[in-house]
Amino acid sequence: MKTLIPAAIALAPITACLGWVYARWMLGHRIGQQIRELGPQGHAVKAGTPTMGGLLVLLTWGIAVAAHTSSAEWASPIGFVLAAAGLHGVLGLVDDVQSVRRRRSLGLSAPSKILLGTLAAVGLFFAFGDVLAVPQRIPFLSLELVLPPAATFALVWIALLATTNSMNLADGIDGLAGGLAVLILVGLLVLTPSRTAFVLIVPLLGVLLGFLWLNTHPAQLFLGDVGSFALGAIVAAVALATGTAFYLPLVAGVLVLESGSVILQILSCRVLGTRLFKMSPLHHHFEQSTTARSRHLLPGFEWPETAVATRFWLLQALFVGLACWAAYGG
Repeated sequence: MKTLIPAAIALAPITACLGWVYARWMLGHRIGQQIRELGPQGHAVKAGTPTMGGLLVLLTWGIAVAAHTSSAEWASPIGFVLAAAGLHGVLGLVDDVQSVRRRRSLGLSAPSKILLGTLAAVGLFFAFGDVLAVPQRIPFLSLELVLPPAATFALVWIALLATTNSMNLADGIDGLAGGLAVLILVGLLVLTPSRTAFVLIVPLLGVLLGFLWLNTHPAQLFLGDVGSFALGAIVAAVALATGTAFYLPLVAGVLVLESGSVILQILSCRVLGTRLFKMSPLHHHFEQSTTARSRHLLPGFEWPETAVATRFWLLQALFVGLACWAAYGG
């Protein structure tokens, strides 16, 4: 534990340097991000930017955690979080590889992602049943809830599926998903300042800070789905394993807004016959380069990409504060 913080500090420049080398290699082999034709116009210049940087994040973090974990802890919450990150990282990697091969921003279909995510949740539930039997704390109340197995599985399935896909949706502008992940992880660490949380979160904070050196606007390296799905799984798994799963809507509030905006956009189009937002997920509604395809009900914004990311980070910091108040305010 004494070496954990110095190791995390060292991981920031190490990750930045490795990421730079990796990005140069990707450019040399002409492997880069495919941009959606229906996305914001200003994103066209991002085509060809090296992607799948989340693979580097996941591997560097995994090695750091393994170096601070004894063999007896692989069946503990640490093993559960590593397994969740690995399984969902593979899911995202398959999606990224298909997108690169097809040279289109289309990888796995949504039903395929849901099916594979469900299979991952089932495997994790049966492999780590003892870890997941931990009582879950209730926000704003000094209560803990012991769930029956069926309810525990439902919570695992919903938390993993919702958080991984929401993080994936948030990874739409430079630095946004990485910055949100840093703030959410700090919030989870404050909620559960245990050895398990420290071993899992502190090295990842160092890795993410190094990655953000390359990922902030203009990004030199993207997370890719391998990164966004793995980060979402880590957030959900840490919350499940530490008994703070019911805090996820608060501590990861911006992710809720991002996924909620997509749901509301679909409902608005189907029920009202018009868009609610200029474009969804929510961050695109605020972007300067986003042009509405049709009439929308809510007034649009014209913020530069850097302003959108920074203001969403600030909003996320407020959600973390709300979660801490829900845990300790009473």
